[in-house]
Amino acid sequence: MASFVRLLHQRHQYYRALLVVEVLVLISLSSLQRMPRLMGVVYLMITGVVVVLDSPLLPKNRLERNAFGWVAGQLRSRIERVMLRRQVIVLGWLVCLVVEVAWQSALQLNPPLAVQLSGLHLVVWLALILQMLWGLVNALAAEPAFNGSVLMGAAAGYLLVGFAGGIALNSLLVLEPSAFDLPASMNGLPAGIAHAPKALGAAFGCLTTLGSPTLKLDHLTAQVAATAIAALGQLYIAILIGGVLSKPHQLSAARRSASKKRLSSSGERPTRQGKTACSGLKLPQQFGDDQQQSHKQGATTSTVPARALT
Repeated sequence: MASFVRLLHQRHQYYRALLVVEVLVLISLSSLQRMPRLMGVVYLMITGVVVVLDSPLLPKNRLERNAFGWVAGQLRSRIERVMLRRQVIVLGWLVCLVVEVAWQSALQLNPPLAVQLSGLHLVVWLALILQMLWGLVNALAAEPAFNGSVLMGAAAGYLLVGFAGGIALNSLLVLEPSAFDLPASMNGLPAGIAHAPKALGAAFGCLTTLGSPTLKLDHLTAQVAATAIAALGQLYIAILIGGVLSKPHQLSAARRSASKKRLSSSGERPTRQGKTACSGLKLPQQFGDDQQQSHKQGATTSTVPARALT
């Protein structure tokens, strides 16, 4: 049981830390426009929260198999999937680190190579963030109670969709610069680096369905990107609401099932709410009628008939 409590505390710590880092990045977005080279570090830092807090490579986060070896069935397989997801995210973060360094280096040293790496840059980053987002949604849906930490986790997931859109627009800025309405870089940096903070701001504009003047709405690629970001944000909200609303029904069904099993094991009959196994208020009248009939037949016992208990 201590292992499950430990996992729950780690999860809540992850919710809080992820939201704090995301909010700090959004607050400092105007400062990042003067230091656009740090945007790659920012994305690595946001995704690195799960690596630091959920990495199975860290001793404080390790769960040995004997810690949950007594668990059988579906619950054990679920814990094993969580541990496997942690390892996949750590590996994906390391791949993103290598690709990000290679991509930013190619932007300054070999722009044609950077264009070719932009597709890989987009795929690996989206794969990592969508994996994080899927794990976050599953974790929120499995929460035993709704509290402040769960609320922070839900907000962090919504902001994570915006950061995923920022990475996508940053890669599209190199692949198809004609889809953006941006001035030429004044600091000599490539557009993929110089305008990365503006791409992130445009992504959050699309996420909130307000739009952004950074994107050319008459350009097909810009329209598809803006629609995809807005749709993913709305889909996240719909999935989250569905999971939260279905939780009381699932808990109620689980309680009813547990109650039926407990009654059947004790030999009692499960009854409906508000009624008893002896038919409620009808019992005394039936009992009186049966007693009168028993006296008429000369019975010497006052035992309750069997049909009064059915």
